[in-house]
Amino acid sequence: MKKRIRIRLSGTLSLVLFFFPVMAAEAADVDYSCMNYKVWDKEHSSNQYKDTDVVLQNRCPGSVYWSMCIERVDPWTGKILETHDLVGFIEAEKKARVNLHLQKSKNRTQFRNRFQEFYVSFGYGIKKHTRAVCTARQCENKKQGLREQIRANETAWQRAENSMTAQIAAECPDPGWDPTNHQECATRIREASHGKMNAYPLKDQELREKMSAVDPERCQAWSGELSGS
Repeated sequence: MKKRIRIRLSGTLSLVLFFFPVMAAEAADVDYSCMNYKVWDKEHSSNQYKDTDVVLQNRCPGSVYWSMCIERVDPWTGKILETHDLVGFIEAEKKARVNLHLQKSKNRTQFRNRFQEFYVSFGYGIKKHTRAVCTARQCENKKQGLREQIRANETAWQRAENSMTAQIAAECPDPGWDPTNHQECATRIREASHGKMNAYPLKDQELREKMSAVDPERCQAWSGELSGS
């Protein structure tokens, strides 16, 4: 299935967005801090997909040519799945919006399934386009060790939960018409395992915070949230 990506422009901007050639960079001393962007997570369109918007706003005195590199990344392996090279032109005080349709990871063995992650980088020009520098490969090289630790923790977490489920099935009687004894037995086993089981999500959170702290100005990865199913 093809991934969906839409671009919408506010005001009266035209469809010349797709026809500007990407050219060499302009003078390096031009200050483009007046160009701002935000990433908006939207509601899930299904348990398989979620929509995210990248909104670019021009607060500069005049019009700006922009380019964007969006790289979709598998949240389990960090592998780059797709690269979108986009270009456009935006007038002062206008916005451009790119909509991403993010798919849930297809790794059937993954314990906590997540939606795709993505990196986004920008290039700006006053008289012509300058190509945005894609960053995912370099950033993922820096994060490789942490991703391996996250996978190892999730594998151990899954084994622990499977073991606890098997213990409940073996030690707790069939509920029959009265589930009370079964529920009490299962609760005792879960409470006895609480300390061990709670360590896995805490470790996951710690590792993901470390991954987010890797070169945050250039290596911020978006989405990657749990799919809920």
